[in-house]
Amino acid sequence: MGLSKRERAIISTNIDERTQKVLKGIIDSYIIDSEAVGSRTLSKKLDVDLSPATIRNIMVDLSEMGYLQQPHTSAGRIPTNKAFRFYVDSLAVANSLPEKIQAMIGEISNRGGQVEQLLVNTTRILANLTEFICVITAPKAEVSLLQRIEFLKINSREILVILITKSGLIRNKIIESSEKLSQNFLNSVAEFLNKEFQNASLLEIRKKILESMVEDKARYDTLLAQAVRLGKKAFELDTPPAMYMEGQIETLLNAKFKNQETVKSLIDAFEHKNTMMDIVDRTLQADRIQIFIGEENEVEGLEDCSLITAGYGLDDNILGMVGVIGPTCMNYQRIIPVVDYTAKILSASISEHAHLDDI
Repeated sequence: MGLSKRERAIISTNIDERTQKVLKGIIDSYIIDSEAVGSRTLSKKLDVDLSPATIRNIMVDLSEMGYLQQPHTSAGRIPTNKAFRFYVDSLAVANSLPEKIQAMIGEISNRGGQVEQLLVNTTRILANLTEFICVITAPKAEVSLLQRIEFLKINSREILVILITKSGLIRNKIIESSEKLSQNFLNSVAEFLNKEFQNASLLEIRKKILESMVEDKARYDTLLAQAVRLGKKAFELDTPPAMYMEGQIETLLNAKFKNQETVKSLIDAFEHKNTMMDIVDRTLQADRIQIFIGEENEVEGLEDCSLITAGYGLDDNILGMVGVIGPTCMNYQRIIPVVDYTAKILSASISEHAHLDDI
């Protein structure tokens, strides 16, 4: 989420270069100190020769435009969410990622294990690097590509379904059959489905199976009919993807979170993870880094937080989200490249996992 090129052009026309430097100076100072910025202090930090009086006049203009607010009559100014949005879209340039940080993130791919463990490790590493809250979602089932399916007979009526996707996601569920089916027959059904739907997404598979059910059943032999019936139950997609969260509670009490109601809301978001699924869905529709500032994240109570997200996936298939939640005054220049690089390493790790399974 951000401003369009047209919107940035309009704003840039309204804010001259000198005013932009003052705004950037205020935001940079506030990110470091979390304190209101005065004109005299700012005049000493800026790399342009402006008097405190001139800066004060510029601050008044920026306040009238909605970019600054004054906590107290005698205090300096602090940036608004509108200012942070303009800063991210027009002023801030992401820092290059130090090799040491790249190496730490690169450790993700060296730890091996199943995809679930890979996501747990990634969440922990990212939370430690950013010192904020890290959120990573497991691959969404409907966009995951089928690697293979297995049916294991438990008893005369119950069957264990094992779904393995190309991304390494494994889903187990027990379904019931109205008929007694032998393990050999179940193996034949699995072999048919694996051949018919190899590399199709689970959503595509379910759609095709449902379409088959409304066609003339007389056309199908016993194997195909059972494949359709069992497949309908096996590919039900009513379970939301797992979400992994990591972060020290102490970070929630960081001085940057001035409003303790924000802390409470953030803890509630941990306990009710479904509140973030709308943001996950929006992230999966994009192929680039996204930044939700303040009320843009649409999670009630998190108006003082920002969320930086990036999608990860397999080839061109976006599977899940990597995200960091922190205060709106976070250091965007440092955090953005960390999130972006983490998503790329996670994508590479999942791709390697998928190709190893193909061997």
